[in-house]
Amino acid sequence: MAKYLINEEYDVEDAGAAKGFARGERREDYADPWRETGNVVLIGLPGSGRAGLARLLAERTDKPVLVPPDARTAAEALRGRGAIIVLEDSLVDDPGVQPLIHGAGKVFYLMADTRLLSDRVAERGGQANAEELWRGLSARLAEVEPTFYGVLHFILQGARSPEEMVDDALEKIGY
Repeated sequence: MAKYLINEEYDVEDAGAAKGFARGERREDYADPWRETGNVVLIGLPGSGRAGLARLLAERTDKPVLVPPDARTAAEALRGRGAIIVLEDSLVDDPGVQPLIHGAGKVFYLMADTRLLSDRVAERGGQANAEELWRGLSARLAEVEPTFYGVLHFILQGARSPEEMVDDALEKIGY
């Protein structure tokens, strides 16, 4: 195992010089998108509670809720300031939108099990075939979850109700 450790020798002018290695950059070394934009971005699959959480956050922060219907409108919303932006999973995965998300504000991924999501969506939409819906959401999650992880700042437990998530979200955005 030791053969894989970094073991390099350097010629240096000062024989007493030392080089130290740290764990990595500090959080304060990074710009805080929230301070610059005031946006909150909610991402996740259908049934994760994005709309309900957005409504509660709007009530508590007096910020408008934006639910862009297409990539052009999503890009405009992400470039704006002071809003709660709810993005459908297809927009998060859009190549014109995805690069804008992480820097647009504080990004929350509402993560939940696809079985729970399919039950919620089936109940809300009156669909009888929750099993087929579950298979579709599971396949979609496999496609889009790496993108969710690439743009998020925080994960909220989407298995909880929006009422149970709102205080956690407010704490993370500094309210």
